[in-house]
Amino acid sequence: MKIVFVLLLALSSLLHAETLMIASGAGYKRPVSALARDYEAASGNKVEEFYGNMAQVIAQTRQSERVGLIVGDLAFLQNAKEIHFTGFVPLGAGKLVLAYAKGKSMQTPLTLADADYKRIAIPDSRNAIYGKAAEEFLETSGLAARVKDKLLMVATVPQVSAYLVSGEVDAGFINITDVMGIHDKIGGYLDIDPKSYTPIKIVGGIVEGWETKTEAKAFVDYLKTAPARNILEKNGL
Repeated sequence: MKIVFVLLLALSSLLHAETLMIASGAGYKRPVSALARDYEAASGNKVEEFYGNMAQVIAQTRQSERVGLIVGDLAFLQNAKEIHFTGFVPLGAGKLVLAYAKGKSMQTPLTLADADYKRIAIPDSRNAIYGKAAEEFLETSGLAARVKDKLLMVATVPQVSAYLVSGEVDAGFINITDVMGIHDKIGGYLDIDPKSYTPIKIVGGIVEGWETKTEAKAFVDYLKTAPARNILEKNGL
């Protein structure tokens, strides 16, 4: 009888276990996916993922109780009134870069004003932190008025990267994490002076209601380990 009772408890625990879903800005798909795979291999626990611009991430979190952790910019998450967080795990600093297509060359961002640069992609500043950072840089550098008719606004950082790789744009603003995945498919990139835009602090926000769940607590603990830190550093964070 005791053995049966223990088995019933174990079965009940399995039935009530919830798979953790991580929602992230699309610009961080590469490191978040790497973290998820490494965590699954180490723990045996399953993790699901959702990526999009931050408006899509917030909407997905509101619609589904399965999202337990959101990866994004701290300031954006703190201002997301629709979602309540019980804590934030620091993941690193976001870095804006200006990438340019193959066949192009660039010594300074001021080259964007040249006639050779006709189309410049930028993530939607309303929903992508790197779009906002890019707009801040354009203003502080004095480029905003000179390139405004060249700008092509797209939804996410990976879309900017796709346009760069295909040659549909001459240059584009993305993050250092995404450029690492396409560096051999583009002409190159320049780091943007971090003093020219608001600091970007990338965190994992723990969604209220998940802070006591075993699945979320285990993943948060994993994020603080050396293997997780190594993955983040390899991806520019």
